[in-house]
Amino acid sequence: MNKNEALDFANRNFNAVFNTSNTHFANVNKAKPVWWLEIPINKIKSPNLPYIHLLLKNDNNLNWLKVDRLYLFDHLNGFKIRQNKDVVCLEINTLTFQNMVGASKISFRQFLI
Repeated sequence: MNKNEALDFANRNFNAVFNTSNTHFANVNKAKPVWWLEIPINKIKSPNLPYIHLLLKNDNNLNWLKVDRLYLFDHLNGFKIRQNKDVVCLEINTLTFQNMVGASKISFRQFLI
C-alpha cells in the first residue's frame, strides 16, 4: 500500500478527513518491525493543525493514530531531530507502538483509534 491508497482507504472508512497536509503514512520497515516516519517540525509548531494523523500499515491492517499536535510539541526534546531536514524522526514498534529512537521512548498506543 502506498500513501495515496492509504489516504483513499482512510477517507472512505474512518471518521476524519485525511490529506497530505495532516497525515503521514508508513509501511513496516523491511529491516526491523517498526514504522519509520519523519514529521516536519513546522507542522508540529503550526497552530492551524490540531492533529497529525499517522496511518501505519502492517499485514492486512491499517492502523490510525490520531496524535494531538500539542503532545508532539510538548515532547519535542525527547524525539530524535534531524537538523539537516528539520524533522522529527520516529521509529514506532509495530507491536508496542513505542517510539524506539530519541531520548524519550514515548508510547503512541494512547493515540490508536
